Amino acid sequence: MSKLIVSEWVSLDGIFDAGSFDEWYSPYHSDSRAEYIQQTINSSDIMLYGRKTYEMLYPYWSALKNNEMGVAGKLNSAKKYLVSTTAKHAPWENTTIISSDVLETIEALKKEQKGNILVQGSGELALALLASGLVDELKLLVHPHIAGGGKRLFNDTSSFPLKLSSIQQLDKGVVALSYQKA
Repeated sequence: MSKLIVSEWVSLDGIFDAGSFDEWYSPYHSDSRAEYIQQTINSSDIMLYGRKTYEMLYPYWSALKNNEMGVAGKLNSAKKYLVSTTAKHAPWENTTIISSDVLETIEALKKEQKGNILVQGSGELALALLASGLVDELKLLVHPHIAGGGKRLFNDTSSFPLKLSSIQQLDKGVVALSYQKA
């Protein structure tokens, strides 16, 4: 049985908007953060994406051929699932589209597959998976920056009991938090 991991990068006030990365994410780059991200990706066997995240990542990562940043090889070769009701074509190698019965399909994947299934970004998908109880681990990479505005990871109806399982302080004040179901 697979373990479903949701990994999100957020500002201190919960913004995870890629459109404002230059403000709250980029200034906090460090070797320790890069190593943490590499470890998270490389320890996963299956990547699960929502449409917006897939469309953002595919053009960049699929063009890389020399395992750039220590994860390009994994991202390109791993089995990927794209959750979308509108996508008709998934050009990134090894991608299958899930367009209906999403939660049931992902639950079946967890039972059928071995290794970790990783969700990165994909906020709407991540929230649906958390609400359904399918998430085994929530990893938050929290950056010491109050963004003030932008797309928030959690909304006013988000409510999930969690249990803190680990804290790792990285360079430049970034903190990696890991939670499991309570």
